Amino acid sequence: MKKKIEILKDYLKNDDIIFLCHHNADPDAVGAAIGLKQLANSFSKKKSKEKNLKISADSVSKLSRSILKELNEKIEIIEYPKLPKTVFLVDTSSINQVTVNSEELTNSDVILIDHHKKTDLINFCKFYIVDENSTSTCEIVANLFREMKIYPPKNIRIGLLCGILYDTKHLKIAKESTFNILSWLMKDISFQKVLYLLSQESDPSKRIAHLKACSRMELMELDSYTIAISHASSHEASCAKTIVSIGADIAFVVAARKRDREIRISVRSRKAISKKIHMGALMEKVAKILDGQGGGHAEAAGLNAPWNKEKTKEEAVESVLSVCIKSLEEELSGVENV
Repeated sequence: MKKKIEILKDYLKNDDIIFLCHHNADPDAVGAAIGLKQLANSFSKKKSKEKNLKISADSVSKLSRSILKELNEKIEIIEYPKLPKTVFLVDTSSINQVTVNSEELTNSDVILIDHHKKTDLINFCKFYIVDENSTSTCEIVANLFREMKIYPPKNIRIGLLCGILYDTKHLKIAKESTFNILSWLMKDISFQKVLYLLSQESDPSKRIAHLKACSRMELMELDSYTIAISHASSHEASCAKTIVSIGADIAFVVAARKRDREIRISVRSRKAISKKIHMGALMEKVAKILDGQGGGHAEAAGLNAPWNKEKTKEEAVESVLSVCIKSLEEELSGVENV
């Protein structure tokens, strides 16, 4: 790890860096990016105002916007940002999760900091720290601070704490290492304040999306598991999470983006099933069939794939869901045969 820390320091010392978050950047992505930017300032030979350090995403979640406002931090909301020589991909498991010029990206030094299952994305990278055993990317970044013997300012620590709590479902899936880093970050911080920052009322559009996804839901049985499939115009990830919370073992929700001619699929599963079938690996497999990019966690994953222009929205949704179900059947069959 010491060797990796030294390599990372060299990249952080550069004066022109962009930290890219995935689309609809959540508190884990935002908190980790803020932390990495602070580290970059810590290793600067220049004053921070003289460095060109940017955090960028094509979109940010409502909850993340609220946290950013509280922390007095800003993120550039832009598609296809101008890429400097040093590009950090933060909390990102697929190149399709960021809206960038691929040709520009190949001319940059790409560094990946992430906690999802490794995918083909690492082939783009000059350097990466990917730790699937970490519960969040913020946990990885907090540990980088500790390894480098740098104690972050209070607002940075609040951002890291928000990311950790968000991705651990308010500590429901936290590990011993998670509590260890929490205790290190908590000095002079009210835990209740962190919880408050994460307890913003759900966006009405999200609630409507959940209701519509549930109303369109179709159920099927595979090897005694209840599989739910549905589609939504937006918020497909939280729709899939909601469907599992009300009883499904696995939920696939598809969103067809007409403007981008793109299909997005989110999958969620119960923990018991994820021990048999890794949803991130499943989405990576499906993405390759659909000529897209996918990946994620054992219980939560997704993919982006191009929308065949010859197909209507209904045909596209039906087609990708059939690929998901067929791939799931194959994976279940493989588990049975082990």
